[in-house]
Amino acid sequence: MKRSIGIIGSGPTALYVLKNIVDNRALISEEIETIYIIEKEAVAGMGMPYSDKYTELCNMSNISSEEIPLLSQSLATWLQQQTTETLEALHIDPNEISETVVYPRLVLGQYFKNEYEHYKGLLEEANIQVKELCNSEVIDIIALETSSGFEIVIQNKNTIQCDTVIIASGHEWINEDNKQTGYFASPWPITKVLPKKGTYDNYTVGILGASLSAFDVVSSLSRRHGHFKKQGSEIEYIPDAHTKDFNIVMHDFNGWLPHLQYEQKEPLREVYRHVTKNVLLDVLDENGFLGLDSYFNKVCKPALRKALYKDDLLDVVAKLKNDDFGFLDFVDIMTEKHEYPDPFKGMEKELKEARNAMKKEQPIYWKEVIDDLMYTLNFHAELLAAEDHYIFNKEVMPFLLNVIAAMPLESAKIMLALHKKGKLSLKKGAVKVLPQKSDDVKETFIEVENEKIAYRKFITCSGQKSISLDNFPFQSLVTSGKTRAARSKVASIKKMYSLMEEEHQFNLIKNKKSWYLKLSGIDVSANFKLIDVTGKEVPNAYDLSFTHTSGLRPYSFGLQSCELTSRIVVADFINTFNKKGTLAS
Repeated sequence: MKRSIGIIGSGPTALYVLKNIVDNRALISEEIETIYIIEKEAVAGMGMPYSDKYTELCNMSNISSEEIPLLSQSLATWLQQQTTETLEALHIDPNEISETVVYPRLVLGQYFKNEYEHYKGLLEEANIQVKELCNSEVIDIIALETSSGFEIVIQNKNTIQCDTVIIASGHEWINEDNKQTGYFASPWPITKVLPKKGTYDNYTVGILGASLSAFDVVSSLSRRHGHFKKQGSEIEYIPDAHTKDFNIVMHDFNGWLPHLQYEQKEPLREVYRHVTKNVLLDVLDENGFLGLDSYFNKVCKPALRKALYKDDLLDVVAKLKNDDFGFLDFVDIMTEKHEYPDPFKGMEKELKEARNAMKKEQPIYWKEVIDDLMYTLNFHAELLAAEDHYIFNKEVMPFLLNVIAAMPLESAKIMLALHKKGKLSLKKGAVKVLPQKSDDVKETFIEVENEKIAYRKFITCSGQKSISLDNFPFQSLVTSGKTRAARSKVASIKKMYSLMEEEHQFNLIKNKKSWYLKLSGIDVSANFKLIDVTGKEVPNAYDLSFTHTSGLRPYSFGLQSCELTSRIVVADFINTFNKKGTLAS
């Protein structure tokens, strides 16, 4: 008897699942009769960051066509096939379409929708029925006791039963806005943080964060209070009349602005570009752990020395030759190269350097290499001891996010134009949002380095955080024991205690003779199967959502990770058929 698959979500992760199923349709069509695609929004195939419900045309992506894992055609190829009217609506010059250009998020949404429909059609041709359910929010998943299947519970609609469930949902914002105090827990949809038509935010707006989503807010808000004028290769901001008091303050813990888009020799990441799997496994210690220091010394250092030599960063090359120069030392020295007394002057300097490098098609090799190396580590993160998970998340990830989530050069020009007109500034320090003391308060109060600041509008743009088990959206899987909190085994409890601040030690769990560190999110296997409370894989249940799994695999963001996780899941799914055959290459 043929089986069915239920895919929750229809954004890029689901799209790449469909693509990998299509690539193996000859085998899969013998086993699968129906695929349900369940999407909570009215339109399927785009994904939240690329939908006109959540974003607008001035909100840029940070990935070029050549960096998007290939679907049936590249983004640039698809754009070249569009009508003049379509391109005009998207503000695209047909003569400037390129594989290296970064386009608005809405452009990617249109492209993904086209590819989604293409793969749906190929599945139908392979006699796999695709049943798409839009305006259908999944509120629970129940593991059936009488079979290995699942019941998918949809709000205000009939349930669906399927044999395999693939969770491919995207962003989840669990905190609530407070419109009375002007507090926004996320910037999405972008329209909610903008002033009503004909009005202005003629005051200081606060933003928590200084990365790409923060820039989306900066870009949209500034256009409601003025316009940008091109002066050759430069951009000038012209404020509207009566917006004298409008300005934006971004808050960042480290006082960093993002690194800028850079030329790449290898735009697509590979897990085993700098190390083979066998060599990587040889690095494991006697207890089976992949030590962060060992990984850096034996895998990262040789690759980084070559890259940094090409980048003419010979001072760092010399330090990498020292045995006692570790991963955190590397983070510190590369961070220092990006730290400036005035971050905007630093961005201006780096913008000139980036433009010159782009003109010469000169890659920044070390950024490419560190991205690859962290990609490798991420997809073997189950081998890290809890101590290294803790260090990686606390000390390394902030640096990596600042480097790899690179800002397009045009976006940097906009930030600089706003700063020059006194409309944008950056404040360093940890931000604490203070509780609302009374019901009649109409401002959000924050504390930064013992300074109390009030904002009539304050928008959290600090990125998507991994959820806790209590906030996992499909609670029947929790109560039935089919999923558990992500965790990592502790190698030395004494070292773990010395690393952790006392208030966080409640995250340590003792199981028989071993200690574990509870991570954020839920536990999944290397094949992204759910792990139950006994530590076993749950058959036919996969979770690819970064929101759910980033505690265990913190470097799983971006479209390239969507593609690889989808490929891993479909390969594992095929193996359950008990037939010979592997994924199409």
